[in-house]
Amino acid sequence: MAASKTRIDWALLLLRLAVGGMAVLQAFSALRGAHGAITLAHAAAWGLALGEMICGALILLGIWVPLAGGALAAVLGWPLVHGWLHGAGPLANLGGLFRLLVGLACALGGGGKWALEK
Repeated sequence: MAASKTRIDWALLLLRLAVGGMAVLQAFSALRGAHGAITLAHAAAWGLALGEMICGALILLGIWVPLAGGALAAVLGWPLVHGWLHGAGPLANLGGLFRLLVGLACALGGGGKWALEK
């Protein structure tokens, strides 16, 4: 059974709100808990969190959703790939893997009918 255009638009809106909101809240939590001496590792973590927050806000608002979703997938995918290269199993970080996949779904689906860029 083929989905109607209205159902697809609602699905894209809900996906966009969930992924963008989750990315913004996750990044805000990481940035809020940041403390200690500034090292290269801390700067990289803060940069990833800022990138996640910016991409999440763009997705949430519906601005440049395919680009922001792809960038979010890259930002979220890098720690996963880094862990895999250093011996972690492919399912070691299920939360990160889920966020990566829904970020890719936003990148492929686009903003939908109710995106601000329309």
